[in-house]
Amino acid sequence: MKKGFTLIELLAIIVILAIITLIATPIILNIISNAKIETNEINKELYLDAVKDAVARKNLTEEFNPEECIIQSDGDLLCKDSELLVEVNGIKPCSGKITFDEKGKITSDTVTYCNGDDGTEEPIVPEPKSFKDDDWSTIISNVKAGNTDVYNVGDEKTIELTGEVEGTYTVRIVNKSNNIIDKCGTDGFSETACGFVIEFKDIITMHNMNTENKNTGGWEQSEMRTYINNTIFKSLPIELQNGIIDTKVISGYEKDASKNYITIDKLYLLSTHELWVEGSSDNVSEYDTAYSNTRQLDYYNGVTTDSGKYSQAKKNYEGVATNWWLRSAYFTTSSGFYRVNTYGYWNYNTATTTNGVSPAFRLSE
Repeated sequence: MKKGFTLIELLAIIVILAIITLIATPIILNIISNAKIETNEINKELYLDAVKDAVARKNLTEEFNPEECIIQSDGDLLCKDSELLVEVNGIKPCSGKITFDEKGKITSDTVTYCNGDDGTEEPIVPEPKSFKDDDWSTIISNVKAGNTDVYNVGDEKTIELTGEVEGTYTVRIVNKSNNIIDKCGTDGFSETACGFVIEFKDIITMHNMNTENKNTGGWEQSEMRTYINNTIFKSLPIELQNGIIDTKVISGYEKDASKNYITIDKLYLLSTHELWVEGSSDNVSEYDTAYSNTRQLDYYNGVTTDSGKYSQAKKNYEGVATNWWLRSAYFTTSSGFYRVNTYGYWNYNTATTTNGVSPAFRLSE
């Protein structure tokens, strides 16, 4: 006579199989992960050898002494304004950075490989440590992956700029929220205070908004907008430039105009509402027509236009509290833009006035 399993025996078998699965799965995944890491290390060695060959070949036809090159998604290098083709018998990386000494030898590298052999999948994201210590490639990768728990609003990081604004500056995280309750992601709402936003802690240079004493066209047509999205943007580290996303910027209009301005920018100045919420005595929204089209940044949460509650908006230039520009046109004038005074309170100046410049930008969501 054949005898089957009892219900209790079947349940016992299921429980045993479940336990085996729980134990085996992480082991198998760990083996796969280690195999990928080992493969990437081999590919990295082959790739760096190919980079050395590419630099040597380039120097046969012209003088080529790169200081820093960015690894593009196809594995080729972008060195300043020129590209370098890297031929390698293996899988190419999808992002990263390589630096060289004056003799063209590699001094440091950050090489990131993708999960898919064809490079179409998301890159393997390096483990984040802190905003202060992580390089820009690591920060950008983790922001894109949504892995930002170790990065907190108010965290600071030093940054080296080149060119006209050459020097060492400090940037800080001023926003991480991207809540539709606050209207982020809705039509007609500025993206400038939504998602992962970084601003310069202090003023990096002094500049006028326009060379002519007018605010016609507001932020959209201002010379300041052109200046920070060209001169200042190009001064940023190349790996950071590649990680800054296009941002929809809504800004207020000037006297005799009738419609807010919408631009797409890499860098932008902040606006009134992004710093302050209205207090009991002063209505900043009366003169900024785009006040309701944005929200207060997380870092400035609770800062108001009431007396004594706005000092958090103060910024220094070379160690001294200094007026700095906002992007908001002053509605009742044909020449004014908002600015923040030395106490962190709002006022306005005519466009030809020289005030501080302290841009903000967003990283991949």
